[in-house]
Amino acid sequence: MTQGPGPTREARVQRARAWLRYATRDLAVARDALRPGAPSAPYHAAFWAQQAAEKALKGALTYAGVDFGDTHRLTLLAALLPSDWETRRASVALTELSRYAVQTRYPDLGEPEPTAEDARRAIAQTAAVQQALRRDLEAHGYPFLSPSPSQQAPPRAQPPPGGDRGPESRPGRDDDPHER
Repeated sequence: MTQGPGPTREARVQRARAWLRYATRDLAVARDALRPGAPSAPYHAAFWAQQAAEKALKGALTYAGVDFGDTHRLTLLAALLPSDWETRRASVALTELSRYAVQTRYPDLGEPEPTAEDARRAIAQTAAVQQALRRDLEAHGYPFLSPSPSQQAPPRAQPPPGGDRGPESRPGRDDDPHER
């Protein structure tokens, strides 16, 4: 779990992009799991929130050229980040999120099942971790493909000329907030 010679910067950027895309999608699934009428339970949302934080951390570590091994412990992953990264200081949120990787998904492990409020908190914590990672990545030269959410133009009120042909015809339907 050390830095050292390895893939080129471009290869690390591409691998990091994949991790960050998965992280974004996992967070979307976590949010969707709490939607009224969803067939899922709060433990599903909490699990996917943990997965989103884990994959975002692994994306950042990949970009930084740090080998992270085979762990799901978010505090360990954050501790592997370069020492000047803000995200290293998110240990309280990461400790709580880490329990959702395994312990709360299996009834035989004796952990209480997360409540909807626990899941909402996990989602908020993950969103905060992803925002901190974005700031760290930007500060360390990660080449985002588009501006951050705060720099984006407001959405258009009218469909484009020729009408809206549905989500498949819209550019960026798989857009990733890490890529904005």
